[in-house]
Amino acid sequence: MKIIQDLLAYDGELRPVQPSPDHIWDGAAWQFSAERQIAALTQMKTEIGIRLDAAADAAGQPYAGNELRAWEYQRAAADAQAYKDAGYKGDAPASVQAWADAKSLSGKDAADGILAKAMAADQALAAIRAIRLKGKEAVRNATSLDAVQAAADSALAQLQAVEAGAPDASPADAAAKASLWRAPLKLFSR
Repeated sequence: MKIIQDLLAYDGELRPVQPSPDHIWDGAAWQFSAERQIAALTQMKTEIGIRLDAAADAAGQPYAGNELRAWEYQRAAADAQAYKDAGYKGDAPASVQAWADAKSLSGKDAADGILAKAMAADQALAAIRAIRLKGKEAVRNATSLDAVQAAADSALAQLQAVEAGAPDASPADAAAKASLWRAPLKLFSR
């Protein structure tokens, strides 16, 4: 008897009991009310935006490290550029020489390696920024939960590709460019 009572709606139609006050009967099934759908969509967009920021931070970690390490890399790149601009004459700056000593390189080779690493890191960080901003905007503009999820999945796949060493999520391009993007990362040790 309880099962039959649970199936009877307020007007006597045979249908499941209303799951919550946020649901309305559309004639075939209980659906979230329009207000609840808008609230759920807004909440999901906010949560996905936060997750995209975190994923972008994680993708950038191999390229920049923490704040101190990022500053160290910027200083080394500036010193290496100044040394290169001076025609590699004289003693290499301390930050360049430290790398030369660690890897048994000449000052010129160390400076060139530092600059290659800096360029690769700058390109990767710019790609991460572009993916993050474009992904968050796609999420903001999505009009359904499925569209939010699709936008988030696309951005996350692209971020994972950059984190793995490829500049974009295109499988053909990623395979071809992966070695170019990975090699410079080995110039600095962590």
